[in-house]
Amino acid sequence: MDLLVVGLDGLSYNMLDRFEVDTPYLDSVRESGVSGDLMSVDTPTTVPAWTSFATGTDPGTHGITNMLRQESDYSTGPARPNRTQPAIYDFLDSGVFVNLPASVGRVPAGDDSHLVSAFLAKDKADAVPAELKSLDSYDDYILDHDRSLKMRPNAYLEHVLEITTQRHRFAREAFETYDPRVGFVLFSTPDWGGHILSNLSSDAKRQEFYSTLVELVDEKTADLADLADNVALMSDHGFEHKDTNLHVGEWLHDEGYFVEADTGTGWTDVAVGGAKAVAKRSDALYSVIRKVHNLIMGTSVGSQLESAASPQIDYPNSDAWQLRYGCIYVNDERFDHPTVDDPDALRREIRDGLREVRDDEGDEIFRDVLLPQEVYEDPGPQAPDVICRPAQHCFPITLWSPTGGVTSGTDNYEHRYRGIVAVDGPAFADGEDGVAEEIEGMSIVDMLPTLLAALGDPISPGFDGEVRTDLLADGTPDPTVLTRDEIPPALTREDDVGDDDREDEVEQRLADLGYME
Repeated sequence: MDLLVVGLDGLSYNMLDRFEVDTPYLDSVRESGVSGDLMSVDTPTTVPAWTSFATGTDPGTHGITNMLRQESDYSTGPARPNRTQPAIYDFLDSGVFVNLPASVGRVPAGDDSHLVSAFLAKDKADAVPAELKSLDSYDDYILDHDRSLKMRPNAYLEHVLEITTQRHRFAREAFETYDPRVGFVLFSTPDWGGHILSNLSSDAKRQEFYSTLVELVDEKTADLADLADNVALMSDHGFEHKDTNLHVGEWLHDEGYFVEADTGTGWTDVAVGGAKAVAKRSDALYSVIRKVHNLIMGTSVGSQLESAASPQIDYPNSDAWQLRYGCIYVNDERFDHPTVDDPDALRREIRDGLREVRDDEGDEIFRDVLLPQEVYEDPGPQAPDVICRPAQHCFPITLWSPTGGVTSGTDNYEHRYRGIVAVDGPAFADGEDGVAEEIEGMSIVDMLPTLLAALGDPISPGFDGEVRTDLLADGTPDPTVLTRDEIPPALTREDDVGDDDREDEVEQRLADLGYME
């Protein structure tokens, strides 16, 4: 194999340091090759980020800006998979791509290439193409985790370790069977492990859980790397400890940008109201409530509480609202009942207002607040109108503040923008005299054009990313560029089951991760 790309979902160097994780293979790649932080996209979440890797375009171009989508009638649902943008499996011949998110229903345009989808597939049979179902390891391949086990962390750890083991086994058999020029496999389990850390009762237990999981991923990555001349390790985003929740909806409501819908009062509203009252009076009890909330999210009770604690928006009578992760939408002509006559002016007004917001100590809670044209190369119609980038250790959520105001305390682990990249092999630059080579300012959008250049393949004029020559070996020729007519098509399966058939299953996964109520 000329090149192996291993996705390490949600991994970042700060987490390895925090929990003293022993990763001898990752360390060896960093020491002998080139490594650094890899910046994610807006939003720094699984589907937008891995689609940006696969297509070499940012979310403004490929159209998947969030884990959710919002329709013209204001209803929300899971993000749709990439159906229009050519991707890595189209540009490369002789490839095997295992567990690539947002690719369900696609057929590689590349000759002799094989694609196993991941997130947004309905089930294993939907994700794995017919020719790979004949592999001995297919029966034990596990597409997704069992969310019910998260209430029992020890059982959940054994479960995700088994998923890692079986994904490695399936990928290795696929690589050995088809002997591809390029292989890709994504280990999702570091991300799943990061999401459960707040459920654990002590830092010692968090360290044991996280290090056990990531060390197995490192071991399995090292084994697969033996099959390849060149290796690229990467993540779609990182994780970090969060101490502050950002309640963007609270600010939008206080400023009069949206109106609450009258949904009546049920037991969940009473429960949430009681929790808010306690939170305002007792930090200790508030801490207990947070831990209970973390444990029950993903259960049916947790979903009902999450819904009650979130703004219930009367969309046809509102001007703007937060969809998810600090992404704000303006009620313009994209929607069935527009209320805004001058969307551009309202976007600027909201952006400028949020830039002035501070916490109770006067500290900034956003690294920046931006308009879509300030974030994306070519923002499409589904791009959010305002994007709030949280400050370090802050996390934007959709829930009402339990204590009032735009911020509240939390003790959680969640996504951050900076992930990792580390490459090694004759196609890449190497460290000199035992000193690791480090790069700065690389985006996940740059990965595909850079990898194509490393392989000597042409790049697309439609890429938003650039070739990072500082990753490449000395003497690597400048890449050629395809003509517009040479860009491969985006092909889909004739027997594709369609998004509607997948929606319920995918919604459950998103609810488990806290993206849907």
